[in-house]
Amino acid sequence: MTTLDSFQLGLPQRWLPDETLFSLCSRYHAASGNKLPATTCSQLFGHPRQGCAHDFPARLDHFLCVAGDALGTAASIVEEHTVLPLYLRFASAEMVDATRSAAAQSSSGRLKFQLGLLTSRFRANHPLKACRACMQEDTLQHITPYWHREHQLPGVWVCHRHGSWLQASDLKATGVHRFGWLLPAPSQFLTAPAESPPASVTQLARMVAGLVAKPGLRLSAHRMGQALRAALADRGLLAGTAQRLRRVAAGDAYAEFLRPLLALEQMGQLPASSDEAYAEIARQISARSAGVHPLRRLALAAWLFDDLEDLLARMGAGGDDTVAPAPPPTAQLQDDPRRARLVALISSGRSTSAAAREVGIDTTTGMVWAAAAGLATPRRPKLLKGDLRDRLIALLRKGIAKEEAAAYGEVSLQTVTTLLRTEVGLHEAWRQAGFENARRRNRRVWARITAANPLSGVKVARLAEPAAYAWLYRNDHDWLVENTAEMARAVRVPQARVDWDARDRQFADQVRQTALQMVEMQGVRRVKLSQLYQRIPELKAKILRLDRMPLTRAAVFAVVGKASTG
Repeated sequence: MTTLDSFQLGLPQRWLPDETLFSLCSRYHAASGNKLPATTCSQLFGHPRQGCAHDFPARLDHFLCVAGDALGTAASIVEEHTVLPLYLRFASAEMVDATRSAAAQSSSGRLKFQLGLLTSRFRANHPLKACRACMQEDTLQHITPYWHREHQLPGVWVCHRHGSWLQASDLKATGVHRFGWLLPAPSQFLTAPAESPPASVTQLARMVAGLVAKPGLRLSAHRMGQALRAALADRGLLAGTAQRLRRVAAGDAYAEFLRPLLALEQMGQLPASSDEAYAEIARQISARSAGVHPLRRLALAAWLFDDLEDLLARMGAGGDDTVAPAPPPTAQLQDDPRRARLVALISSGRSTSAAAREVGIDTTTGMVWAAAAGLATPRRPKLLKGDLRDRLIALLRKGIAKEEAAAYGEVSLQTVTTLLRTEVGLHEAWRQAGFENARRRNRRVWARITAANPLSGVKVARLAEPAAYAWLYRNDHDWLVENTAEMARAVRVPQARVDWDARDRQFADQVRQTALQMVEMQGVRRVKLSQLYQRIPELKAKILRLDRMPLTRAAVFAVVGKASTG
């Protein structure tokens, strides 16, 4: 098939913003008039099924023979229009090359095997996700809603544009329309939670999306482990001269951070108890931490760091857009000999730009290194003119969030980040002020809830204000202990075991009622097991435990395949 055939087929010749490969192919399928998904897959990928996966690509070489040059290369499609980059950021150079080769030539199943997903506890479950507000905007701007790549990333359950929950489609991942081509539609999704996404959910989503947005970046497990250990030390979670991890404090704090994540799809394999959380931290900061799933790494990073730039700065792996590193200037000068040379050149009277050129770095990086060494550098402002720069510095010294500072100054977030990095002492002052603001805010919240419920006990107050408790436990532990010492202690009761009989009756009733509704109200002539999965998502997870649920098993066998008598 020649590249001219892509025009004859009507294949889209441009990507929509942040669009996935699966979405573009689904747009073509909707416009092509093809009745069978296999027809579309054969036209685009030369195979009736390989290539139709919504997460990992396959047979890209054949696809590009059809598409021509308009849609990029196999490497650019992998990097910009699939979820693969999340896994490649932690892979070796050899694995990156092998993965790209497999995406160009083989099936997506081989990719999942190579990356170890089929044997990981997380497995390779990537449900299709969408934001209802984005669907409405896409329909107005692009005529059709489509799948955004950022929304599909594992660990991302929040739309950063709208701050709202993403919703998972009840198709594709459950086996329904496994080989189909789909575009998002409101009917595919269940109702989103009414409450706003918790901070830990948003923090992890930003960490994942930020990492994938940096093309070609690869993170060293060893250097990341060192950065994690340094962050734990900053929080006082390493004890003694040997700097051993404080088991209870670290485990409790991390488990509390993870609690809102556990209920999300894909995330149930994260640590659920203090002991599991401690073991997870210990594993990742050890010298041998290979083979850790990316979501485990990024969840721990989301707990310990403000954002991805903060992590990269601590690792020393960030580029020009990272936040200034936290270690003192003397330690920074030892990390890279060019730093000491740059400082010497500027101290001798050389301009920052000339010194930066001489040591082989850009001017912005030179300004960052100079500021870290305590050297102020002359500026020729392009955006922060007049007294705007002074006003922003004053706000940042009070601990205002970077996003608020950017909105106040009507400048980009990157401009505020650069200001923090290049003004001597500003980044540290901003961090300290932010810490004090957070401490005052969380102390007020905790004091208010305990004053209102003095006899309810610590556990009840903790459940009422989990975020405040977790922050104080991690960062202001002595004050928390002092202000909870007189509160009533909750009586421990044994955790109830699963009542399999009650669960069996509940599922059996649900199966019968769902099947009856499908036949009588929706006109379904023959009930299929996949349709039950679609309407009762929990049933699929329990299908292998039907030996413990005889009533449910009898109900499933009774309704599946049953034809309507109407």
